[in-house]
Amino acid sequence: MSVDLRAALGGQASPTGDVAHLVRPLRVVGAATPCDEVDALFRAEPDLECLAVHPAADRAGEDSGASCSWGLVSRGPFLTAMAGRLGYGRSVHSRRPVSALTDWAPLAVSPRATVSQAAQRILQRDRSTRYDQVLVVGEDGEPGHLEVEDVLRELAAELAEKALTDPLTGLANREHFLGRLGAAQPPLVLVYVDVDDFKAINDGYGHSTGDQVLQRVADRLRGCVRPGDVAARLGGDEFALLLHPPAGSGRAVEWAQQVGQRLLARLTEPVQLGGRVLPGQASVGVAVGLEATSFDASALLHEADLAMYGAKAAGGSRCAVVEGGAAPSITTAHAPDRTELHAAVAQGRFVVHHQPIVDVLSGRLTSTEALVRWDHPHRGLLPPAAFLGEVAAAGFAADLDEHVLRTALAQQVRWSTDLGTDAPCHVNVNLSVPALLREDLVPLVLAELERAGLPAHVLRLELPEIATTAHVAAAAGSLSALRDAGVGVALDDVGTGAAGLAHLRDLHLDGLKIDRRYVVGMLTDERDAAVVRMLVEMAHGLGAAVTAEGVETPAHLQALRDLAAERPGRRLHAQGYAISRPLPPEQLQATWAASRARAASPG
Repeated sequence: MSVDLRAALGGQASPTGDVAHLVRPLRVVGAATPCDEVDALFRAEPDLECLAVHPAADRAGEDSGASCSWGLVSRGPFLTAMAGRLGYGRSVHSRRPVSALTDWAPLAVSPRATVSQAAQRILQRDRSTRYDQVLVVGEDGEPGHLEVEDVLRELAAELAEKALTDPLTGLANREHFLGRLGAAQPPLVLVYVDVDDFKAINDGYGHSTGDQVLQRVADRLRGCVRPGDVAARLGGDEFALLLHPPAGSGRAVEWAQQVGQRLLARLTEPVQLGGRVLPGQASVGVAVGLEATSFDASALLHEADLAMYGAKAAGGSRCAVVEGGAAPSITTAHAPDRTELHAAVAQGRFVVHHQPIVDVLSGRLTSTEALVRWDHPHRGLLPPAAFLGEVAAAGFAADLDEHVLRTALAQQVRWSTDLGTDAPCHVNVNLSVPALLREDLVPLVLAELERAGLPAHVLRLELPEIATTAHVAAAAGSLSALRDAGVGVALDDVGTGAAGLAHLRDLHLDGLKIDRRYVVGMLTDERDAAVVRMLVEMAHGLGAAVTAEGVETPAHLQALRDLAAERPGRRLHAQGYAISRPLPPEQLQATWAASRARAASPG
């Protein structure tokens, strides 16, 4: 998503997030004002969209007071009534009081309502009135109104900004960083940071402490950038900085070395968390891009990544610097090619873990998501964020998706045999964009289902929200054929990109997954909570099930239970560490069986 999306949308977000800045003034007429006078007002002023009607005021402009029930007369419905179905409307209504054509129960919101809350109220209205004006009465009793277009434009701007920000740290996210990097011009310095032994922190102290460590790292990185530079969290425990050195490529390398050492010193300071002190540990890779016609931003990012792995391989808590455009001096890591990746599949190095998805009210295991891991011989067990970029660069993404699909379906068969009626009903498998666009997608998927001996409805394919509308249009025939065969189609990470709402409109979806940033924030940020509620309502209107991702605590799970209880008939599911982290199939089966046994035991 472009950083300039807000400007393109033509609006600026309110610093407080409420709708007060969007409120337009309303002219007041009395309830007894004849319809022909109101008709003359609308016809004389083409830009006049609506009028406030006060039951106690006899004429426009009289003092209305603050205590009343306001009505609204909107231009379109009023002029339609005055025209009449047979052309006699004005003859019928001209001398009648405007109160007869007034909406005395308009949608009304407080000026303190957030944009998300107002948008949710608007979208819950019947389609026939969804785009009518919205009444707003200020604390002084004066009426105003909202244009639906203004509210939805503002909501789009807020979501666009949120889509460019990492919710945990407040830094730029990966998408934002890559966009800025792609537009940058040399000379520049790219810094790649990885927290050493972060898994040990998570396992030993819990994910809450791990999150606090990441926030402290982000604070330290934020303090190292100047206006025009970018600090970002790329995912997991990986961060990056895009820095602009002083003019003159001769100084850039020396400056980068100094920056790397200062940054390393800052990151290796002890981390104070309440009464606990943890050692600061991080590996830093620095790549320098100089003035050159062959400058390649993605190659520079890869060099910084390699430098960071070189620092980590040398023992960690080190800094390695390479000069962009030259052969990296760090050679302990390299980008895999297709041959190596095929060999890794053959050797069983790409393993599939499963994360359970449960119904929030019953707690029943309804499905699992198949998530690939790379058991790398030198780098250990890697999560997707650590290698999918390399896989995509090698042109191996579709091949890896095929391997995951086959492995996940085989596991579903084993669960059906071992667990019987307790087995998950579905297995969710992610599709990369290259897999989505492959011409043989339909016969491939159906052949894998036939190989496993499973009915098509067991499989749900998750589409990445980063897929553009052009990607979805190109794959529309394949997706339609798969749905006709019984395969479910769901949209992943709803809310992270601009194309998502278009996908919701254009695709016949069986499910959507709310991005974790909104779920994580729903307990502390009313805007996030409003987005979650709005997406649940939207999915219900589309006939799609909803899964909330990133359910990290019992409090988040309880909030989703409350939401489901308030909205009977909404199919709401949850996925996250509060339920289970992704686990190898055997371990997940044992853990789930133990959990069910505890729940069934008395007392």
